[in-house]
Amino acid sequence: MQEHFSEEVTENITLDGYEVLMCNRPFNQAFIDSKYFKDYGVDVMGHDFMNIAFMGGDMPVLNRGDIVNWQYYDDVYQVQVIDVYKLFVKGLGIQYYLVQLKQPFLE
Repeated sequence: MQEHFSEEVTENITLDGYEVLMCNRPFNQAFIDSKYFKDYGVDVMGHDFMNIAFMGGDMPVLNRGDIVNWQYYDDVYQVQVIDVYKLFVKGLGIQYYLVQLKQPFLE
């Protein structure tokens, strides 16, 4: 289970200019399902991953392979979208993006 950024920190995180509902701390590829190493564009020599969630209509429209900006306070990092999926939690639609950082995250 990956650790999430606190609510106070999450308020200072955006993906492609949109405020996120949830974002977990970057985690190592050892925790990624093996299916992502085939046909999903994972860079095996690359950097860490994150799950980023949105709820409601105010979210980016992204597809696998897209490279967009992830902003953490004033620091901007490029991330590649590895997967996009939707979950329903207690009847609420949550859009998730699995992304891979294109450079090291320096907190």
